[in-house]
Amino acid sequence: MTRYEQLLLLSPELGTEERQAVLDRLGEVVAREGGQMLAVDDWGMRDTAYPVRKFTRGHYVRLEMILPGRAVAELERNVRISEGVLKFITVRLADAPKEAEHVPA
Repeated sequence: MTRYEQLLLLSPELGTEERQAVLDRLGEVVAREGGQMLAVDDWGMRDTAYPVRKFTRGHYVRLEMILPGRAVAELERNVRISEGVLKFITVRLADAPKEAEHVPA
């Protein structure tokens, strides 16, 4: 399985319970697809660099998870149909860094 990171921009109009419901639903998708959620970092409300669907502020959340590669499409499909998600990006994280090889100067 591979490590992935997903950054979500949630609507500022969502309440705490609604935000948590979106994150719980995504956690269920990860578990159903055989993955595991490693971290959920709530970055809070921040300004956006440009208006996104006419919003200039949004609630940012970073998810870190381990998933089989085939499950990423299903996770992204669920994100797209979730109410309140303005934007998202999913990135495959590098595997554990190898020992640095000594290169003579």
